Amino acid sequence: MNEIAPTQIVVIHDDIGEDDPIIVVLSEKHGTENVKLFPHSKDGLNYVLDNLGKKMVVLLDKNFKDPNDISGLKVFEGIREKTSLVYVILITVSKITELDDDELKMLINKDLFKFESFTSDYTQIIELIDEAILSLSLRIDSVIEDWIMRHPAEKREQPLLKTKEGRSYSMNDILDSIRKQTEIGVEFERSLLKLAIELFGRQKLKIDD
Repeated sequence: MNEIAPTQIVVIHDDIGEDDPIIVVLSEKHGTENVKLFPHSKDGLNYVLDNLGKKMVVLLDKNFKDPNDISGLKVFEGIREKTSLVYVILITVSKITELDDDELKMLINKDLFKFESFTSDYTQIIELIDEAILSLSLRIDSVIEDWIMRHPAEKREQPLLKTKEGRSYSMNDILDSIRKQTEIGVEFERSLLKLAIELFGRQKLKIDD
């Protein structure tokens, strides 16, 4: 049986290096290939936007020293312009009281997952990342991914549904569309939820169904 794809952890921070304890521990827990470190905010943002088909948790610094870099708040806004399915943990040495009202409203309204002080014990930050990964696993896109990954690779590329315009979508196309929150992805997600609720109302389900 195929296993569900792991969550990538994208660290966008200019004061964290490859040998930093938080990177070492994350790599040991989740695999080096699943931990991506970017010291420049623009590079990190570009990576996230170029890989929206993957499950991701972003650990994001609020401020960057390089004048060519954009702030963590701008990175967060850039991610939210494209997707709500990437969980972002914003970390900073500043206090939350140093954020102005408009910044706070933006973070709240655009669903920042957590705001944490970088002076905290790094194990607390790792716990927040684990919490974000767990929350992602409970989302419908992760449940759909789990179902899709149970099928052989060749089956995942075969057409699963066809729109009235005549365009066909494979399992992999649908999962990618859900992650990127395209029209077809959102509609498939909504229809699947509706069907699941209807089926649940008709019969009892076992916990491992």
